[in-house]
Amino acid sequence: MLRKIKERRDITMKYQPIDSKESPRFSGIKTFIRLPFVTDMKDVDFAVVGIPYDTCASFRTGTRFGPAAIRDISSLCGKPYNPAYDIDVFKYCSGVDCGDVKTVPGYVEESFDAITDGMSTLFEKGVVPIAMGGDHSMTLPELRACFKTHGKVALLHFDSHYDTLKSYFGKPYNHGTPFYYAAIEGLLDNQKSVQIGIRGELYDKSDMEGSLELGFR
Repeated sequence: MLRKIKERRDITMKYQPIDSKESPRFSGIKTFIRLPFVTDMKDVDFAVVGIPYDTCASFRTGTRFGPAAIRDISSLCGKPYNPAYDIDVFKYCSGVDCGDVKTVPGYVEESFDAITDGMSTLFEKGVVPIAMGGDHSMTLPELRACFKTHGKVALLHFDSHYDTLKSYFGKPYNHGTPFYYAAIEGLLDNQKSVQIGIRGELYDKSDMEGSLELGFR
């Protein structure tokens, strides 16, 4: 991505948030930090994409509404200049909100296939996706899409749980299982993958050992 950005610094027209000094934050279609809604990925470095799906949640559902809620409140975060790093991101990166991928409420495998298809388009065009919403199971179809273009990748996983169970309620796909299947499907470079912040209670000691056996640190 950095090479692509360096090559494109001479492009004068780039996608960036609406200037809230010229347009009130409560106006317009709700997109992430008021980025333009664009589906053509030409001259785009990164795209924010929603995954409104929570069928794999086992307790508290509602993350299907996550993309809409994040977009709504994110209008307060659309200022491009970061004083701590002394950088205006949008002088170097062109970013858009490309909407939501398709899902099939209540149908896991069908939704995973639809999500993989939707995310694959971004990877194939060299766009870095920033996904919002969905329960933790969403990472599996995202990684399947990434693998099609980039092959194995290292995982940097911040969470309180490992999410490497083999099954939940006797079924393979659940918010607690995505990284087990990502590992055994060969989507990850396990030896370079790291899980950070693990602290929650487990069902059994084997839950922890399973993650280590997969090669995660």
